[in-house]
Amino acid sequence: MGSIGNLFQIAGLFAGFIAILFYFWSINKSDDQNNKIGNILFIIQAVLTTLASFILVYALATSYFKMEYVAQYTDRALPFIYKISAFWAGQAGSLLFWGWLITLAGLIELFRHKKLDVKYKSSIMLVVTVTSTFFLLLTTAVSNPFKELDFFPADGLGMNPLLQNPGMFYHPPTLYLGYVFYTLPFAYAVASLVIKDYSAKWLKLTRNWSMLAWIFLTIGIVLGGQWAYVELGWGGYWAWDPVENASLFPWLIGTAMLHSAIMYERIRRLKIWTYVLAFVTYELCIFSTFLTRSGVIDSVHSFGKSPLGTYFLWFMILIAIGFIILIYKGLNELKEKEDFHLLSKEGAFFLTNWIFVGLMLVVLFGTTLPIFSELFSSSKSSVNISYYNKVSIPFFIALLFLAGICPLLPYKKVNISEIIKKLWLSVVLTLVVGVIIYVKGYTKIIPLVLFMVTFFAFFAIIIQVVNNLKNAGVSALFKNRRFYGAMIIHLGLCMMAFGVIGSAFYKSYTDEVVKENSSIIFDEYKLIVKDLRFEQKINYVSAFVPVSVYKDGRYIITMKPERRFYKNNEHAYAEVAVYTTILGDLYLILASYDKNQGIVGIQAIYHPLVVWIWIGCFIMVVGGIYSLSDKKGKEL
Repeated sequence: MGSIGNLFQIAGLFAGFIAILFYFWSINKSDDQNNKIGNILFIIQAVLTTLASFILVYALATSYFKMEYVAQYTDRALPFIYKISAFWAGQAGSLLFWGWLITLAGLIELFRHKKLDVKYKSSIMLVVTVTSTFFLLLTTAVSNPFKELDFFPADGLGMNPLLQNPGMFYHPPTLYLGYVFYTLPFAYAVASLVIKDYSAKWLKLTRNWSMLAWIFLTIGIVLGGQWAYVELGWGGYWAWDPVENASLFPWLIGTAMLHSAIMYERIRRLKIWTYVLAFVTYELCIFSTFLTRSGVIDSVHSFGKSPLGTYFLWFMILIAIGFIILIYKGLNELKEKEDFHLLSKEGAFFLTNWIFVGLMLVVLFGTTLPIFSELFSSSKSSVNISYYNKVSIPFFIALLFLAGICPLLPYKKVNISEIIKKLWLSVVLTLVVGVIIYVKGYTKIIPLVLFMVTFFAFFAIIIQVVNNLKNAGVSALFKNRRFYGAMIIHLGLCMMAFGVIGSAFYKSYTDEVVKENSSIIFDEYKLIVKDLRFEQKINYVSAFVPVSVYKDGRYIITMKPERRFYKNNEHAYAEVAVYTTILGDLYLILASYDKNQGIVGIQAIYHPLVVWIWIGCFIMVVGGIYSLSDKKGKEL
């Protein structure tokens, strides 16, 4: 079975190499025949990659342990859903999954761009095919998921217990879809540079891809945080882990690109910015994959050391050289013809771009410091979480402020008195809320400032939307979905900010060891800890303690924090219990126990407002989808 899958991926690799040649010839000669041959070869590559992927999934589902990948990431006792998700659980499988997804996106493009100029079409497909072929090169030459053992093991090693969570089925695929879809905006940017068409045509044609990529990456990042929150048992959702940061890089620059693209479409400004951001977003998607899979960084998410790093670095360098040559050739046409006022919509978007890029760079510095410090010195330097928290706060304050003020600004030069007229109510409401928060005892300066800036943005957006609907009628919601979709996204961002600020700065914590059937008083809760119990599950043994939760003398819920003991694994894995309300989460961890002495160690954490992170993400995604539903392509 492994040899057949390997044959398919090798054949797909060669089909891709030949397709690349025909696309080059098509671009050079403006020849439609070469383009058609390239398309046929790409379709062949897509079919072969699909067949190879199906074989890997079938091997995983049927426990074909002769394939090393199957033996490494599954065992007979593993639930079926996790056997399937093992496709992207390991290094080799995830690379094949990446390559397969980009071929599927490429197939969609073949049907979408039939009416475009032949050089335009060939340039788009050249970028897509180069990307898919690169990933097939990795799976055939470096990290082969179809490699077979010289014996047939009776059972496999099983999946890492930390991955045995429903999040495994939806978090990695959504991230990969975000990464893959960002290939298309870059491909269209390259195509427009190749044919020297510097109009906003490429942005209009690729807007759906950009928005879908952003939506999936947003979902993937937040679902990853939610998975860490319920699975890792440390009480948080974001630890500035290098691989967490890696997924944030393309999201930040991709978000900047969406803002920059509005200026390009609307008034033909920030053109170089938009091209460069499309390129950097694509490169960061590749770079994020490199960070995770090369083993150059230490992370709870990363795979072991491998020679993949060299391939990734050369690929990114060659892509960068090609893009720089193209952008340099069109530099005179793309330069700004006139200065613009910073106190205007385009000025605010320009500042927004720099803030997103600046935030990405400071996080990138902290993430890659161990790599570069080790290259240039005998010791490895690193930064801690406090570094990220300190350097990111000013950027988040600026972004939240601009999220509220940008929709109010007109294009070209702004009338200050008009803006003051639009903002005064938001400022007053923000000051009132700030005083209330302070009087309630929440006097820490940094979270107070963050709350006030977030409330300012929230009020400014709501007031702007209400005034617009008063003047234009409710029908405006449907006539300009791009604008109102953006407003929904900004509101979702504010909601997420409320959740992050509340849970980061105001959480409370206790760690107590008590006798079975005794109680713990924690904040407003009384926790009655029952007796320790054990239960045999399909592929693990569960040790758990029922904890009855009371508030103001009233029974609320029984929570069951546990520790799981998996087959072939010596460690116990915490499975937290979470009770969620609109105001906050009660979070319980079974930290320790001694059955002989009848004692139990319970860690209890209260996270204020944390649910608003998940609600805010949902609202942002709804806004993105609503914006996508605008088929008229009305400009912002």
